[in-house]
Formats: sequence, structure tokens, C-alpha cells
Amino acid sequence: MATIYREKYRRPIPEGAEIGMFRGKKVARWTDGGGQTMVGELENDGKRVVFQYENWFARFRDADGVMRRVTTGCRDQQAARQVLANIISEVEKIKAGIISREEAHVSVHSDTSLEQHVADYLTHMRACERNADHIQNTGQAIRRVANDCGFVRLRDVERVKAERWLLKQAELGMSARTRNTYRIALVAFGNWCVRESRLLANPFAALPRANEAADRRRERRALTMEEIGRLLKAAEERPLHNLMKITRGKDKGKSLANLGPRACKKMRRVGQSHAMFFRIAMFTGLRFSEIKSLKVADVHLDANPPHLTLHAKFDKARRGARQPMSDNLVGHLRQYLAARLLHAQEEARCQGEPCPIALASEERLIAHVPLLRAFNMDLEYAGIEKKDQRGRTLDIHSLRHTFGTMLARSGVAPRTAMDLMRHSDIRLTTNIYQHLELVDTAGAVNQLPVVGSETAARKTGTDAASA
Repeated sequence: MATIYREKYRRPIPEGAEIGMFRGKKVARWTDGGGQTMVGELENDGKRVVFQYENWFARFRDADGVMRRVTTGCRDQQAARQVLANIISEVEKIKAGIISREEAHVSVHSDTSLEQHVADYLTHMRACERNADHIQNTGQAIRRVANDCGFVRLRDVERVKAERWLLKQAELGMSARTRNTYRIALVAFGNWCVRESRLLANPFAALPRANEAADRRRERRALTMEEIGRLLKAAEERPLHNLMKITRGKDKGKSLANLGPRACKKMRRVGQSHAMFFRIAMFTGLRFSEIKSLKVADVHLDANPPHLTLHAKFDKARRGARQPMSDNLVGHLRQYLAARLLHAQEEARCQGEPCPIALASEERLIAHVPLLRAFNMDLEYAGIEKKDQRGRTLDIHSLRHTFGTMLARSGVAPRTAMDLMRHSDIRLTTNIYQHLELVDTAGAVNQLPVVGSETAARKTGTDAASA
């Protein structure tokens, strides 16, 4: 028998409550935190207070004959009865084969606000330990599209409206890559709704992907070998050089007087940190945030092979990695860490503290992380153009492009290069991160064997005769 009812729950008697009688029933009277007088009926044993939920509940048998209990979400009794009637109607349709159980389950979620579904999806992403910035950006992307397209409830979602929105953004100048970011967020959200039985099918699955290759707003380039040497030299020298110069006023550009040795040593350490950061980026391919996350304990110089440990929570793919290092990079890291330890020992002696025999394992590997402004200043100091004649630019992520290009120049197989760069698609490695104009492609062509009619001509000497 289907019915609605007000469910009860029990709580201990509040401290300081007065026990009395009201309409023949034993009740407790107390004042809550807001200063409001509360009255609650006591259980028969007088030990707890009985409360009623404000919303009405419904009890009914489903299509399989199992007794179910759900909240109607209604405080009004008449509205609760209508909700129960709708539930019973749906049960009868399932029994008659008019709708499937899956369709009935989905219909429960169709009228729920889209914002609630998005909030549940973001909670799922947090439970999967996704990157916090990625979670925030995903939520912002879905909410922006929903707001602009008028998606209030889940049943309002339409692929055509989302397509029109993406097309309009393209007309307004949004890049293909940014549009694809919105598309990825929508498709992932739709897939989650299908897995959770909130939708029967993903309405965003057929959203077209924008062609990023034909609409690249920022095309990066790799550094040449000569530019790599100039950049590393500039990174070491520029901080001290800038400190020794007046940067503003009528004396701008002139040398400073009375520059203390302590300040000079600090700027040298800053320069060494910047150069080591760039060196790691160019010879391991690690990203900016990944290098920034490295601790001293993550460096394994004496392992076979020597490598850096990248923890999963800092890896873009959330898998973690052991990135091998070249012998040259290992040697520079040894010198850098030895200099760091020597400085720590000097500081301990100055402060009268025990000298450390090793750097703390939890210390950051790069003591001074260079930002984009410092990178641009290093480019200028080294005489390297920020943009070339083709409009391609250099930024810190270009150092990862440099790593990919050096792998190609060294003859590393594309599949191996893909693994070293931790890509999931070899096309990303070869088409984006390996700049073949810097590779000796002409030399490779000249190594092709001579075959066919040209070989026959050489054997008979006809090519020489015709000449």
C-alpha cells in the first residue's frame, strides 16, 4: 500500500531542558543557540526527544515488488501526495513495459538542477585526486556553457546549443585550443552522467573537435645548440649584472657602488638556480610545475641509470615517472648540490649552529625558480629574439620543445622519444614538439640509396655519355 508519512528521529535531551506536560504528553522545553524556545515530545522512557522531519516521505512497492522508502522533497502534504502519484504511475509503466527501468531511473535526475549534477561531478573528480586547478577550470567551463546556453536542468542539455555556442566563440576570436578545452570538459561530464545512470546517452559525444593545427595562436620554437649555451650563460650572469646596475632615474644603467659581498653571493646563487632549472627542462623535458615540485630526495645521481623521481600528484598525467638523466646533466647537478651544501654549512657556522653533512631531503631542488619575466630578461641579456621572423615564440615551455628536438637530432626513435616526453600520442611528439627545421633533414635525404633506372644508367655508363 503506497502512502506518505512524516518520519521521526530522536536526539538526546538538550542540556538544561525543562521537563513538563503539554496536552497530556511529556515534553522538554529549552532555548537553542539562536535564543529561540524549542519544545519537543519525549519518548515513552523519557530519555530522548522525538522530532519529525519537515519533508514528507513516501512508501511504495516498486516494479519488482520491493518496498521502497524515498523522500518527496515536499513540506506540503498535497504536493507530497502528487509526487507519490507520479511515482506510482511510473511503476505501472515499467510493469506494463511502456518504459524501461533505466529510463525510469534517468527520469528521476532529469528535473534536478544542472548545478547539482556539476557539483556532484566535481566531487567525483576530487575523490579521484585530480589536480585542483584542473577541477576548478573544468567546473568553470561547464558552468559558463550552461549559463550561456540556458541549461538549467539536466533535461535542458542539448548538443546543438553547445555547438552553436562553440561556433559563436570561434567567431568572437576564441582559439581552437581553448574551444577544445571546453569541449573536453563537456564530453567528460556527459560520460560521467551516463556512467552514473543520470543520462541514457552523452549529448556532447558528437561535438566536433576544432582543428588546432590550423589555428595555432602561440607557435613555439626550439632553441638551437648555440642559443642553449648563450641562455645558460646569461641565466648565471644576469642576476648579478642587473644588481650591479642602476635600473631607474637619471643614472639608469650606471654601475652601483659599495655592493656588498653577501649580496653578490646571493645573486650568483640565484643565477645558478635559474641555469639549473633551464638545464633540467632542456635535458629531461620536465614541465615548469614538475621541476618546481622536485625535492632533493627526488634526485638519484648514483642510481643505475641516474634519474629524477616525479611523484604522481605533480605529474600532468597523474601517473608519476622516473625520468632518466644524461651524464652531462648528472655532473652539473652534482656541482649544483655541492655548492648548495657548502652555502648551508657557511650559514650554519655564521649562526653558531651545527653544520649539516647533507642537504635536507625535503628541501626544494631548485632554490630560486625563474618566472617568465626572468626568462625573458635572460633572453634579452643573451641576445636571443623572443619571436623569430615566422612569428614563433620562446617561453619556458619552449625548453620542453627543445628537449624533443634534441632527441630527434640525436636519432632517437620516435616511440622512445614519446616515452621520454611522457606523451600518450606519438603524433603529439613528432608534430608539435620536434621541430624538424633544426634537424639535418637534407643530410638524411642524401643518404638514400640509388635505385631503379638511375642505377642501370650508371652501370652502362649512359648517364656519363649523355652528359
